[in-house]
Amino acid sequence: MPTLVVRLPDGSENEYEVTGELKLGRLATNDIVLTEGGVSRTHAKVFEDGGTVFIEDTGSANGTFVDGERIADPTPLTPTSEVVLGDYTLRLKAAAAPSRSGPRRAAKSAPPPVEEMPMGAEGSGARATRALPSLKARPTPGSPPPKRPPRPAKPAGGAPPDDGAAAGGGGGGGSGPMLKGLVGPWAGRTYPLKGKVLVGRQPPAPVMLEDDSVSRRHAELEATASGVTVRDLGSANGTLLNGEPLGQEPVELQPGDQLQFGVVELTFEAEEVALAAPTRRGGGPIPTRRGGAAAEPAEAAAEGAPPGRKKLMMVAAGVVGLLVVAALVKVAMPGPAQVDPGENPAGAVADPAEQVQELLSECRSYASNELGSPNWARADEACTKALDLDPIHPEANNLIRRIRLEKEAFERFSAGEKALQRLKPEEALEAFSKIPKESEYFRRGKTKAREAAEQVTKRALDDCKRYLSNAQWGAAVPRCDQYMAVWCQGQSKEELQPPLGYTLKLEGRLRRNEWRPKDALFVRFLVARYKLDPSAAPWACPVTEIIGPDEATTDPRSIVDAAVKKRFTNKLMQAAMMDYWAGRGSEALATLQKLRSNVDAAQFHAQVDELIRVMSTVDQLFKNGETFLAGDDPEKAAEPFREALQVDKELMLDLAESKPSFYRRNILQDMAEKSYQRGKEWADRQDRRRACRIWKLGFSFYAGNPDLNKAAAFCSSLAADAFREAGGCQDLPAVLDYAVKGDGMEEKVAEKKKELNCP
Repeated sequence: MPTLVVRLPDGSENEYEVTGELKLGRLATNDIVLTEGGVSRTHAKVFEDGGTVFIEDTGSANGTFVDGERIADPTPLTPTSEVVLGDYTLRLKAAAAPSRSGPRRAAKSAPPPVEEMPMGAEGSGARATRALPSLKARPTPGSPPPKRPPRPAKPAGGAPPDDGAAAGGGGGGGSGPMLKGLVGPWAGRTYPLKGKVLVGRQPPAPVMLEDDSVSRRHAELEATASGVTVRDLGSANGTLLNGEPLGQEPVELQPGDQLQFGVVELTFEAEEVALAAPTRRGGGPIPTRRGGAAAEPAEAAAEGAPPGRKKLMMVAAGVVGLLVVAALVKVAMPGPAQVDPGENPAGAVADPAEQVQELLSECRSYASNELGSPNWARADEACTKALDLDPIHPEANNLIRRIRLEKEAFERFSAGEKALQRLKPEEALEAFSKIPKESEYFRRGKTKAREAAEQVTKRALDDCKRYLSNAQWGAAVPRCDQYMAVWCQGQSKEELQPPLGYTLKLEGRLRRNEWRPKDALFVRFLVARYKLDPSAAPWACPVTEIIGPDEATTDPRSIVDAAVKKRFTNKLMQAAMMDYWAGRGSEALATLQKLRSNVDAAQFHAQVDELIRVMSTVDQLFKNGETFLAGDDPEKAAEPFREALQVDKELMLDLAESKPSFYRRNILQDMAEKSYQRGKEWADRQDRRRACRIWKLGFSFYAGNPDLNKAAAFCSSLAADAFREAGGCQDLPAVLDYAVKGDGMEEKVAEKKKELNCP
């Protein structure tokens, strides 16, 4: 198995086995966490495909470099390749017995870790997934889903699993389908299933099983109106259903099914199971009425007892029967309705604007790839419903256009992959060529399209040369045309067409204002076309962007470097500015201090003093804010962060927004992420008012976080509800706590205050 070796800035090295896909970046959710300067939150990913290890940049700010060249597409790695990400250097080590160095250790010394959560420089304390050799092997990817395994037979007497441990469990029964723990510390604990539910070892998995045998993202369950399905997410130790391994295809669950994630066993209970009448451990059902069949054992037990004791036992049996009947009646009777935040009470007329926001949230969720491949069909359906309610809603229209474009692109991409697997490169190339350039599948299909084009041209080129040599023009032209259609994608216009004022001449000596292509095979192809059909139109290169040359991407660093050189003439000041922009504040200040100590550079000292003051201020404010964030307090972090952004803008001027510095990028993104997490904690405590205040705070820093977008839409709907229910001036402040800038609620509150003469 190949191994990725990561050399840290301090010179130490860590090794990671390349199994599946490894994500690299500054966020703790990445597989390999790199916290030093120059690394983006999600910087790159390494994956294995067909025995070859590739690295792909995922839109990082500073880029990923392989052997000194910045990459834009997945790039194969060899043991001689050198990869640079910020201050880190990576190399590939050929397959060998896995080893570990540095702070990473396997959970056990015998089997090597199959999946690991790397630790960053801050020491996050993550641990590896313990491999379990006893579990059955999982099905290979792409194999058909296995038949539903039968449930294990129940114990004699029909006794259910022991519920004795349920006393300390979480979650009540009777609220819908759920998982119930059977072993260890999870015995008796219940996990409700609603929508898509992730099973894993760490947050944000709703079903969190803290055991080394469970992967971080182990499996996924989805509850729909038709039932509950389960699938494995490529976990290290696999998922067992009734003792049989699951693949990544969803399998429907039935009440009583037993699931095993690593070594953790749970049972699936549907709603009817959760509401069933309780039974006695090891015996029959609890008596439901006095004198009924169920009460016979108690009466039989009383036979032969002394008369006084017999009478007492009969009274006790009757009381127990009445209590059981009362309990069953209470379960059967409808209780007070528990209104979900996203649902309306029965009989209430839903606000169309709220329904639109809910549908858009559902649409975005299905179109997201966070929990696997997007479901374009369901996303299309949800967005279409939103447009039925509000046909001119701008976001809904934009979403539906993107979803339909991606849906069509996905179909083209899948068709191309299948044709390539069936050794039909011509069909594959045609399918890939129809993928729109605006689609996210265009970049993914580019490598596949080039692979198909290479196979097409190899065969077409051989035929083209052979037919031309034998003067078989009718056979040569179509085969040469197929080759030339791919070959010309890498040629300039000047190499394919005569310049303005020149005429094409294919044979004989060139005279003045006559032109001939330099490529000899291209000339022979054009001659063959003319001999086959002298009246044929001039040949033109067909536009096939997916196999064309990559567009030159402008490196943001080069733009900043050009602006800095134009602004500062001294090279040390230029170097300090670039260090600051990349997040190396201490290096920038050291460079400026060196210039400040040079008496021959006195003309620059005033500028240097100002730069030192500004950079020191930003760096200190940034560290203060990050300290508050580390303590889960984004509200206190907001003040130093806002001041840091203001000072940073004074230094970076026009580039502050378009080419943000390391400090600005991290302030905006970290503030948004931590605000969402902190707000969610208050929402889980049912304090939605405070949750919305924190969510809005993060949203004011950075509106590009998808989780905060959903939270803001939810708060806006709460503001509308609070405004409708407001009975006086005292209720209006709550509306403003929920209201999001731009949703119109602040204007409505201002009008309401005037109407009610509020102070």
